[in-house]
Amino acid sequence: MKPKIDNLKKERHRAVRPQRRVLRATSLLAVLLGAVFSVMVIVIGFWFDYSWEIPVGSVRVVSERTRDILADTQGRIRITCFMDRRNAMARPVNRLLRGLASASRGVAGAEMDLIYVDPRWDMTRSAHLVARGVPENSLEFEYQRRKVLVTLEDMLSGAEQDRGLNGTFRGERVCASAISRLALPHRKLKIFWLQGHSEAGFDDYDEFRGFSGIAHDLKRDDFKLEGLFLAGLREIPADCSVLVIAGARRELDGSEVQLIERYLERGGCMLYLVASQVKTGCEELIQRWGIEITPYVAVSGQTLTGSDIVINAFTDHEITRNLKNASVVFGSAVCLKVISLSGDDEGVDRKRSMKLAESDEKGWGDLNPDSYPRRFDPSSELAGPVVVAAVAERGGLVSQDVAYKPTRICVIGDVDFVMNRALSGRTNANRDLFMNAVGWLAGVTMGSSSSIGGDATLATGFTRSEWILSMAWSVFFVPLGVLVLFGIFSIRKRR
Repeated sequence: MKPKIDNLKKERHRAVRPQRRVLRATSLLAVLLGAVFSVMVIVIGFWFDYSWEIPVGSVRVVSERTRDILADTQGRIRITCFMDRRNAMARPVNRLLRGLASASRGVAGAEMDLIYVDPRWDMTRSAHLVARGVPENSLEFEYQRRKVLVTLEDMLSGAEQDRGLNGTFRGERVCASAISRLALPHRKLKIFWLQGHSEAGFDDYDEFRGFSGIAHDLKRDDFKLEGLFLAGLREIPADCSVLVIAGARRELDGSEVQLIERYLERGGCMLYLVASQVKTGCEELIQRWGIEITPYVAVSGQTLTGSDIVINAFTDHEITRNLKNASVVFGSAVCLKVISLSGDDEGVDRKRSMKLAESDEKGWGDLNPDSYPRRFDPSSELAGPVVVAAVAERGGLVSQDVAYKPTRICVIGDVDFVMNRALSGRTNANRDLFMNAVGWLAGVTMGSSSSIGGDATLATGFTRSEWILSMAWSVFFVPLGVLVLFGIFSIRKRR
């Protein structure tokens, strides 16, 4: 009986062997055909430069600042994207525009007509745009016969562009600023930048200590920057919207301080960035407006490098409103004190001062910030929380219908926080604080919310949580699924 069973198994094995050979041959042929098909698809896609974008993630996530601007804009805005779709930034820009249009609909803002013009395929419209002075790789915003151009270079961080890198994509902020400019009445505001006392210069392109990045943002927002030497002047020019003193390191002459004082008395506005361990002669003038500049430097356990300080406590003010979920990083912030001016009038035009930003309760004012480890000395140093930014104002409560120009002063205890090196990252709100301060001083609404949060999502199509989920699927779940299937087939084959 047993030999018969063995013979039957051998016959069955000989009968199945050709079928297995056929199955292996067809499987190998299928794999080869799939490989050939994949290669053909890749070659055709490369030859015709065809791309297929999978609609992953969300393009509706924009910052609160952008939502504020879009909500204040009504009517219809036409946006023409004049860009070669082979450009590496074409997809982020496309997501950006669709995200802005979706966000504008969500806040009942302006209707946006998006028009895409590829210079390789649409020759007629491309020639028309070039004739109107629109460069390639740019966006043209049109609103009520007004136009604003935004180039691709504008949407990349200036400091990294100067080094020939792709840069950090910040298109959302740039496009939101262009929309804000279209909605506001056109007027060219002048910012006079004090020079002649070793101040930081707006025309300095140094990748670390320069101010070219923030100067570029100011010019893009329709401000005109001019250097100002006080020597030999009788008065500061009447068309000065904001006077900027950025970290003067040499003392001003008494006559120069008097020029600044007269300018403020007649309704001038000043942004004063303090350089640590330097006396400029403006300290008494600023103190008469309710802000005292102390010799202490703010330090805290909230730090990135050990020498800087991270500030995330802000007072409710037009400059800092809705920045409470953001952080500003100061390199060497001088401590300020807000003092009450008891002898002033109690009317609406009296001088008022208030703090803008301060450290946490564990921070303090250090007299020797260069000595490590840092320890608080309660007998000689300033206990926290310490103020690092403050404002003073006179006439701010007077109605805008009255012909009265209010005086405004903003003092920030650090000058390094808006240098190119500090602005190269997107993890702080340094740029927002500076731009909001300039806008408040000039009487222009810049949008007081933080601009952090939208660009990364609009450029990639993923929010942070979606990126984490995508990485988890790619690294864990997909390999695990393949391993499980392999195990199931192996067990079944053994059976």
